[in-house]
Order: sequence, then structure tokens, then C-alpha cells
Amino acid sequence: MTLQSIYDAALRLVCEEADGSEDYEERASYLLPTFCAHCRESEARYRKAHDMGAGSIPTSLYWELTEEFPLCDIFVAPATYYLAAMLALDENETLSEKLFALYTDALASIEAALPTQAAPITDRYKLL
Repeated sequence: MTLQSIYDAALRLVCEEADGSEDYEERASYLLPTFCAHCRESEARYRKAHDMGAGSIPTSLYWELTEEFPLCDIFVAPATYYLAAMLALDENETLSEKLFALYTDALASIEAALPTQAAPITDRYKLL
């Protein structure tokens, strides 16, 4: 899936059309790398839990929308909500808040579905 597909979906969520949205397109090229950097650790845990091997996320701050989405497909919906929330922030704060809540809920659902690992507990306070 390309970043353009995520951008197009985000535009639809904020009720905008692709024509005349050069500002949104420019901002999206910076916002999507920010999203991916924020989700780097979650994606690594997801890949480890599903035996997928290490992923490769570019570290540049600007991506062309023609590039492929570097995270696992499960992160497409949160990326779309995040991008839509950030694009709508200046024009419609209420919509932006709703979309940001959907983004955080989607990420929380991914994290909650990951298996947990047992680890020994250290008694640092000598109470046990």
C-alpha cells in the first residue's frame, strides 16, 4: 500500500477533495514519517510476536506519497486516523479530536492484542 492511499483515505475522513489540497499533501509528507517513528517500537513488538522478522523504516523526515507504507498492514488504520486528525486540526478541532481518539484507540487495540511475557520480579524494597 502506498502512502498516497493512506492520504486519500484521510482526506475522505476530513471531507476534503484531492483537488486544491496541495497544503494537505505537503503536510502529509511530513506527518506520515512522524507517525511511523512514533509507532516504531509497537511495530517491532508486533513483528516479534508474529515471527515476521525485523522491519525497515526510513529515518528521513519527508517521504514522497508514492512510497510504500513501511509498517505492517495492521498500522494502516491508525495511520489514516492520525493523518486525518492532524490535517483537520486547524480547520475543525472537534473533528480532529474525534479522529485522534480513533487513532489512540486503534493503537491501544494493537498493543492489547500482543502477547505478554512473564518476567521475574525483583524485591527492591525487601518487603517479600
